[in-house]
Amino acid sequence: MKSITKRYNDSTYSKVITLLSLVTFGLLLLVLSLYFYTRIQEKQIFKSSRELFSNEINSLLKLNAEPYTSVINDATYWDEFVDFTKTKDVTWFNTSVANIIDTYKVEYLCAYSIDGSFITKVSTLKIKTKDFIPDAALKRIREKKVDKFYLKIPEGIVEVYGATIHPSNDPYKNKTQPSGYFFIARLLDAEYFANIEEISSSKIKFYEGNEKARKTVFTVIPLKDYEGKTISSLYFKRAYDIDFSITKRILLITALALLLSWIVYYYYANLWSRLPISFIKKILVNGDPSAIASLKNIRGEFRYIGKLFEENKVKTEQLAIAKSKAEESDKLKSAFLMNLSHEIRTPMNAILGFTDMLSNPTFSDAEKEEFITIIKQSGKNLIDIIDDLVEMSKIDSNIVKPNIYAVDLDELVQSTFNSCKGILHNEAVDFKLITPEKPARKKILTDGTKLREVIANLINNAFKFTEEGSVTLEYAVNEVDNKIVFTVKDSGIGIPEEFQSSVFKRFSKINAKGISANEGLGLGLAISKAYVAMLGGEIDFKSQLGIGTTFTFSILLHYDESDDVEVSEESKITVPIDMGSEKIILVAEDDNINFILIEKLLKMHGFKIIRAKDGAEAVQLCKENNEIDLVFMDIKMPNLNGYEAFQKIREFNTEIPIIAQTSYSFSEEIDRIKEIGFDDYLSKPLDKVKIAAILKKYFENPEK
Repeated sequence: MKSITKRYNDSTYSKVITLLSLVTFGLLLLVLSLYFYTRIQEKQIFKSSRELFSNEINSLLKLNAEPYTSVINDATYWDEFVDFTKTKDVTWFNTSVANIIDTYKVEYLCAYSIDGSFITKVSTLKIKTKDFIPDAALKRIREKKVDKFYLKIPEGIVEVYGATIHPSNDPYKNKTQPSGYFFIARLLDAEYFANIEEISSSKIKFYEGNEKARKTVFTVIPLKDYEGKTISSLYFKRAYDIDFSITKRILLITALALLLSWIVYYYYANLWSRLPISFIKKILVNGDPSAIASLKNIRGEFRYIGKLFEENKVKTEQLAIAKSKAEESDKLKSAFLMNLSHEIRTPMNAILGFTDMLSNPTFSDAEKEEFITIIKQSGKNLIDIIDDLVEMSKIDSNIVKPNIYAVDLDELVQSTFNSCKGILHNEAVDFKLITPEKPARKKILTDGTKLREVIANLINNAFKFTEEGSVTLEYAVNEVDNKIVFTVKDSGIGIPEEFQSSVFKRFSKINAKGISANEGLGLGLAISKAYVAMLGGEIDFKSQLGIGTTFTFSILLHYDESDDVEVSEESKITVPIDMGSEKIILVAEDDNINFILIEKLLKMHGFKIIRAKDGAEAVQLCKENNEIDLVFMDIKMPNLNGYEAFQKIREFNTEIPIIAQTSYSFSEEIDRIKEIGFDDYLSKPLDKVKIAAILKKYFENPEK
């Protein structure tokens, strides 16, 4: 009996030991799986972070190079520069071109004649070498027209931008033979690295090949010469804050604890580990957040593991958010460049076009006065765009600080209101100023310039979207809450609900049916919000579609305890050519000034003009009027853009010539216009000679 009992007890003990061993081994495998899973995840996150960092650095360097590519392009289609390559007038070069050194912070400029002879150079003290551009580089520039490459010189490595020189009527460098070469160079020195480091939040040096990346993400950017050969590389690195060492250490400790528990607490360890293991399984398989919460509620090491899972989950989500923001930032940069090109070309189109028409004797004095008014307004719009862009850049760089001084509140508000009222003209809009019942007892301490700018921005914004009705400015002094509250109310079209969430975002503009008063970069409200925050206040708005919008902002109340040069230019213009035709041309253009310009240019040739203010109206007019002989189609319009309108017209009319008008100068845009099937295209600013050539092509050619 005892033997049977002993065998039974031994068998039970063996089963328990076997069961405990299997469980312990299973748990060990699970913990090791967690460890290796963590290592794999760590490598994947590091790889993703490195790729993201590499993309960010490449985008940054590309964006950093664009101003220099632009200036080398702009400077090399210049008639006076063409003359210089022949006269070799160094004095002209030093006075007209050398200022690029200071304006764009470069170290070296030089020019060559078309036979490769060195003409002259201008440089800072950093570069003493006189002539370092190889003949082979000149040949490559002549083939490519514009190029960027790197060279080794005695002073170090330089970034070189080069282009062939052509007359001003050949901006694409494809009509004329080059008359010489022009180069700009930047030295990749400590100052260059410091600027890039500040922008990219990275450390930069020349790559030596023996760098070790510990707790950093890095990327290597090759520097290639004019033949595509790598002469050196830049090494970028940034601190990598995601650390899994604690997690891995804890997992190893957990594995050791399981081994000890198998020896000491084999039975109780089995009971203790079964439930949390099931939670871990749910976390690994499904990422169950409730399992993480349950795991944190268990005492001992599993509670800490639950916290680690939670931290890991949070870090993964943060990384995904950071990746999404970086991708969004890259898209915003591209959108910004496209918008900037469009918005600058719009006023420049009016300035150049109407200036060219001023000297035409066929226009009356009244019409010329109208042209001058449009030129002035377009010039102001262009300055406003540039000012907004510079101001937003300063705000982002924390350069702008409030300049607090004593201000007469009533006088500031009254003068700002009067100034806006005098500039903004519309007899159908009534401007009102409501002063406080209890005015300020004395002068206040604030930044009067920024306060004036915010008030003017809001009044201008209200006027733009109010065709008739009223614009009211009201302010009140609240000594109880120590703040001054301003209200700008209009009876305009209101803000559509889908645009209200992005009103204060940068480059945000309303693009909806019936809204065309939409010039500018969309930075005014973003700048105003930043200014209000600097003055210790808040800004908000309420809007109802078709009824109007009310903006309200406040600033802190602190009492003081101790107040255009007109430039006119005349240019010669050829007498318009009357083609002797009463043909009908449809102009699809949402911008009033651009329409007036193209209308004048077309009427000079004897055409009858019909206008469509958006793409949908253009399609409708083409359906209803079979007598339309040609269409000028703006690409960027509300409701239907130029591409969509073109495709709809082609569904019922495949014969009528459709000419694209675009403010974008990017090659992708031109390629898209050609691919879709437009008969021709015109880039803004509009050129009367190009327009005449288009008209001659389609109205004097019998095949058309």
